[in-house]
Amino acid sequence: SPADSCAVVADEMTASLFGGSLGSVCQPFLLPRGEEGKTLSSVAKIYSFLGEHSVDRSGTLLALGGGAVGDAAGFAAATWLRGIRLVQCPTTLLAQVDSSIGGKTGVNLPEGKNLVGAFHPAEWVFADIDCLASQKDEDFRQGLAEVVKYGAGEDWGFFSWLEENALGILRRSPSLLEEVVGRCAGMKLAVAARDERERRGVRARLNLGHTVGHALEAAGGYETWKHGDGVAAGMMVVFRLACRLGELDEGHITRLERLLKSFGLPTRPDRPWNEIVPFLLRDKKNLRGSLRLVIPRRGTSCELRRDISLPLLREAYEKTALKGEGTPCALDGKPL
Repeated sequence: SPADSCAVVADEMTASLFGGSLGSVCQPFLLPRGEEGKTLSSVAKIYSFLGEHSVDRSGTLLALGGGAVGDAAGFAAATWLRGIRLVQCPTTLLAQVDSSIGGKTGVNLPEGKNLVGAFHPAEWVFADIDCLASQKDEDFRQGLAEVVKYGAGEDWGFFSWLEENALGILRRSPSLLEEVVGRCAGMKLAVAARDERERRGVRARLNLGHTVGHALEAAGGYETWKHGDGVAAGMMVVFRLACRLGELDEGHITRLERLLKSFGLPTRPDRPWNEIVPFLLRDKKNLRGSLRLVIPRRGTSCELRRDISLPLLREAYEKTALKGEGTPCALDGKPL
């Protein structure tokens, strides 16, 4: 029956908020919230769930939730019976603008973030901005970092639009959120279509700020730094590095810092350099032991560079750590 051929993966919050929309399709498998659910042990439990519900190769796995749910469920779909259909129903801003699109799935290891994964594009992605009305401010903020990334890395015109509409976006104006999700999803699809499996260096552009951001997350055991906060601080580091390389000027750093602060995002890393280096060296963009870093450029899209030395990155990291603000704030500007 249709119910037997479909399985739903969610977390406790998304199941309670949106599970009713599933009707009688099936009871969802519940993952722990956030990065805690992005583990091999969680995926093993999803496999057991799929087996118990007799999901065969004609079956479909539906991921209902944020980025962590989509990543873990997507990896399970990619590997169960060597691949079954995947439908993504992203319920957070981060998932709607980024992680549900383009086919990347995966889980974390103690050694680093997203080190085990597969490319497995969803057959359908259903993004309903009404879901964003119930999202907690802290979680909404994580998606805003990815939104800023698109402006800073792909389209400076969009960056200017974000500066002009920051207050309305914070207030979650439906028309502005529809614009945000649509434009970001369009950019993600356009870039991913040119380099689906990230072999040409084109798709890696979408990782602006992520090398340092992922290292901050991993160094903190995925507890002290959330994904968007790490990306925000990581963007500040690579903006300072780009300024040092002559790709940007101080005005770009000022604009980024101002926009991040307006969205309640941190603007500096707070962990010692030596704590993040092991995770930088294990970043999945690295090739043949060489550090590869996404660098922003004035007036155009960012690029993947292979000539960035660790001492140069350290200089930018430590200057940013001294100059920025590291305490994440709520959307009302008060420290969390």
